Amino acid sequence: METEKDIENYLVAEARKIGALVRKCQWIGHNHCPDRIIMTPAITVWVEAKAPGKNPRPGQRREHDRMRRAGQTVFNIDSRGAVDWLINEIKEANSG
Repeated sequence: METEKDIENYLVAEARKIGALVRKCQWIGHNHCPDRIIMTPAITVWVEAKAPGKNPRPGQRREHDRMRRAGQTVFNIDSRGAVDWLINEIKEANSG
């Protein structure tokens, strides 16, 4: 069974394939923030990777909601299929 790390590694590899700049985020003094930021010329997204079938913890959901209210785009992904979908969305945003 795949782990959260497997999903995150797949995300990073696929994002880099399309030329995205990918960074792991460490939030000093602040918990529950997304793991990764993916940047392209047309779109920047925050991504919380989870093991298949797992959901963000309550504190993570609250922080992601705060970020969304501040205009940020935050995704929770828990499968390779979800990564593929997100990469497709990013590619589409950059094609126009």
